[in-house]
Amino acid sequence: MPSVAEVPMIPPLVALLPGPDVRVLGMSARLRNERVANRAGATLVPYDAVQQHDRSVLAVPPDRLLDLAGTERLIDVSTPAARRRAAWAILRRTEKSTDGWFSRTLNRPISRAVSYALLSLRLNANHASMLVLILGLAVALIGAQPGYLALATMGILFHLASVLDGVDGEMARATLSESELGARLDTISDQVTYVACFIGLTVGWFREGQGVNAVAWMALITVALVATLLRGGRFVSRYAPDASFVFVDRSVRRAARDSGRLPLRLAAAGFTLLRRDLFALIFMVVSFTGRRALVPALVAFGVVLANVTFTLYGRELAEAAVAERTDA
Repeated sequence: MPSVAEVPMIPPLVALLPGPDVRVLGMSARLRNERVANRAGATLVPYDAVQQHDRSVLAVPPDRLLDLAGTERLIDVSTPAARRRAAWAILRRTEKSTDGWFSRTLNRPISRAVSYALLSLRLNANHASMLVLILGLAVALIGAQPGYLALATMGILFHLASVLDGVDGEMARATLSESELGARLDTISDQVTYVACFIGLTVGWFREGQGVNAVAWMALITVALVATLLRGGRFVSRYAPDASFVFVDRSVRRAARDSGRLPLRLAAAGFTLLRRDLFALIFMVVSFTGRRALVPALVAFGVVLANVTFTLYGRELAEAAVAERTDA
C-alpha cells in the first residue's frame, strides 16, 4: 500500500479555488492541500490563473482534497460522510513499509482508531507521544507494586502502550507534519518507557521479598540496557534517515541477507523478537505466568544479542546501513 508521502506526477501549477473551508482529520482542507502541493513540488497560483495561465493548472475546489497516493487526484470531502471516508482512506495509507505482520494485522487497526479520535479533537502527533509516555510511566508505577495482579496488569498495559506507540507516527503522516523533532521525541519516549518499566519491575520484585543478589542482578541488567540503547542510538544517529530504532532491525536483516552468514541470520531472527510490537506481546504472556524472573532473562538475552552483533559484525552492519539509507 502506498504511503501518503509518495508523490506521483501532478500538474506543475495548482490553484486552490475559493469557498467555505472544511476540516478533515482535525485540520483545514485548504491547509492540507497547500502541504500536499508543496510536497509534490507544485506551485500554488491564484485561482484566477485557471482561466488566464497558458500552462496546465489543476483547479482544486474547497470541498476536495489533493490526493497524491491514490488513483484519483481529488478526494470528495463535501459531506460529513465523505469526510469520514476520506479520513479513513488517508489513515489506512499511514502504514509503514517496515511494519511486521503483527503490527499490520493487530496493532494498526487499533492505533488508527485512536489516531482518528485524537485528530478529530485537533491534537497533534507530539500530544500523542506525550500521552504514550505518560501511559508508559504509569505502567512502570504499577509494575513497582508487588503481587501477581500488578504484574499481569503491567503486562497488559505495556502491550497497550506498544499498540499506541504507532499513533504519533500515523498522525504525523496523515497530516503531512512529519519532523525530525517528532521522530526524536517518539524515540526518547520509547527508551524512557523501556528503562522506567524495567526499574519498576525491579522495585516490585524487591518488594516481593527478593534478596540483595536479585536486586543487584536487575541493577546490572538495567545499566547494560541503558548502555545498549545508547549504543543503538549512536548507530541510528550515524546512519538512519530518521530517529527510529527500527532501522537497526532493518540493517541487521540486510546484513544477514547480503553476507549470507548463518550467525547474522540467527541474529536477525533474534532482533525480530526484540521489536517492540512482538516483544510487548511476549512480555504480556510472560507476565501472566507471575514469574518476574523471566523478564530480566528476556532483557538480558536482548542486551547480549545486540552487543555481540554490533561487536562482531560492525563492518557488515555499517555497510548494510548505508545500503538501506541509499534505498530509502
